[in-house]
Amino acid sequence: MSYLIGIDGGGTQTIGVIADTNGNHLSKVVGKSTNYHVVGIEQVEATLGSILKQLLQNIGIRVTNCQAACFGLAGVGRAEDHQKIYRLCEKIGIPRQFILTHDAEIALTAGIRSGIGVLAISGTGSMVYGQNSEGKSVRVGGWGHLLGDEGSGYDIGHRGLKAITQMSDGRRQPTTLRKFILAQISLDRVDQLVRWVSMASKSQISALAISVFESAGTGDKVAQAIIEQAGKALVIAIRTAIRRLELSTTSEVFLSGGVFQNQPSFVRFLQEQFPEKTIQLIRQEPVCGAIRIAQRLTR
Repeated sequence: MSYLIGIDGGGTQTIGVIADTNGNHLSKVVGKSTNYHVVGIEQVEATLGSILKQLLQNIGIRVTNCQAACFGLAGVGRAEDHQKIYRLCEKIGIPRQFILTHDAEIALTAGIRSGIGVLAISGTGSMVYGQNSEGKSVRVGGWGHLLGDEGSGYDIGHRGLKAITQMSDGRRQPTTLRKFILAQISLDRVDQLVRWVSMASKSQISALAISVFESAGTGDKVAQAIIEQAGKALVIAIRTAIRRLELSTTSEVFLSGGVFQNQPSFVRFLQEQFPEKTIQLIRQEPVCGAIRIAQRLTR
């Protein structure tokens, strides 16, 4: 019997699956982030190696029993990054038929078998990715938290933190964000944020998006404005991808990532901006897209 390996490596966690050639999942392992821009190359090697080892042990097989594999990892969209991580994958041991791509492609393929359409990701980071019927693909965003990631959990959480400090100075109107965010991270005073932020990870700041949505849900105008700004940034990115790909007005747009999965109001906001299109969450895990791409390698 032959097997397939699929890996979905995001900014927060990595999911690995072994499936049979029909796509039935037989082994699943969840590990840490494998975005090497976030955790470093050594941590990526350790995490991927550990996940692969456990996947194989779970069903008592070796990597030589696996016919093909697809790894979809955050942070490998550019040529130099791809080369570096590809060499790492060869080092830990992969099937002969192997493809390394970015997490957006496997997420889109999980939503549409053909892979034709547009995907917006809003998780720890953000980006928009799309493909057309001619095989052309584009990505918009995905520049990281210092250069972009507009509309991501990090972006929303960071804007929430800035709103609190500006309110504390008297530069901004009062907002319930102070109450929600300080409670979430167990702080008593705004000035304690300086130390907290200096030690916080991207994931911890991204998690503050929860408090921004909670504050917005109470009618807080500052929080609502933050979410609207984030949503509009993603709308611009989606429209840019559609224009560059010359997709039809009826082309599908899919949404993926923790912010969309956990905040229905954010999904509704985007749906309202595209009344002519079908905007929907991807119901299958992105790792299913990795398995589908691995299946194609065997045909």
